[in-house]
Amino acid sequence: MKKAATIKDIARAIGVSISTVSRALQDKPEISEETKKLVRDMAKKMKYRPNSMAVALKTQKSYSIGVVVPQIVSAFYASVVKGIEQVANNLGYQVFVSSSNEDMKKEQNNVYGFLDHRVDGMIVSLSKATDSFDHINYIEDNDVPLVLFDRTSKEINVPKVVANDADAAYMAVSHLILKGAKRIALITGPEHMLIGRNRFRGYKAALANNNIDFDENIVVRCNLTVEDAKNETHKLLTMENPPDAIFGINDEVAIGALFAIKDEKIKIPDDIMVVGFSNSNRSRYMEPSLTTMDQNPEKIGTLAATLLFEQINGKPGFGATKEIIVPATLIVRTSSNRK
Repeated sequence: MKKAATIKDIARAIGVSISTVSRALQDKPEISEETKKLVRDMAKKMKYRPNSMAVALKTQKSYSIGVVVPQIVSAFYASVVKGIEQVANNLGYQVFVSSSNEDMKKEQNNVYGFLDHRVDGMIVSLSKATDSFDHINYIEDNDVPLVLFDRTSKEINVPKVVANDADAAYMAVSHLILKGAKRIALITGPEHMLIGRNRFRGYKAALANNNIDFDENIVVRCNLTVEDAKNETHKLLTMENPPDAIFGINDEVAIGALFAIKDEKIKIPDDIMVVGFSNSNRSRYMEPSLTTMDQNPEKIGTLAATLLFEQINGKPGFGATKEIIVPATLIVRTSSNRK
């Protein structure tokens, strides 16, 4: 592998001091425009790139942030990252993204890896397996700015950006009731997940406000995968008194429910309706298309990045714990659009 050019190599090539090259590359006013051009031309010719680790050690800033998401292939998280990048790039920062793949150990390794590379801040969405927070607390212990989004925890006292989960679930279930549902099942995830608890709260409130009895027998937990949800839905559909609608805590489980219903040859939405949560790309192209809640992920990303850079730059409010709630929007499609 060819050795990368350094400012020492540039200085030697054009016959000036290393400090002159350094100041010229930083566009310092004490260096003449003629010298700056000479240095830049030689830097380009030698394919010189600044050593980001060296810059970080010298300036105590890496001009980079780390983002940890549960799934890199998710359209929701991709849109959040897009929003983060818009803010970061405008401020001259690089964004490095890693996926925990819903594994707490990998999430921990991602966090420690970003700290080792001296990122100036981190934005994290917890994996569904994360039920202890030593690695998250370690970020704070090292005085690295941190923002959580989407999947968060009340045990972590840092700025957060979340959807209005309880209100959004209330809206989704109320929509099913308005369309005639009387017995609405909930497919949710592990009990420790805060988003699950909040959406469960909205689900129960919608039932209560419409005088529908809550039945714990049609609230099922799964591992938030299509296959798990499909298996649980088969059990629901073969009950003595099966549901006439299903609310899935995310689109993956709602899609699993659709597959099971189609296997049982039950008509959607005439005999049973389904609503998901997150407006994934897949939800649009299912047959039938899936009604869902759009969490406005790009806005979540923009707000999370804004909160992070408030901390990094020490602006008013630095260190204050904030929670920004982004309203979700109901997207009605075929799976619940009963006439």
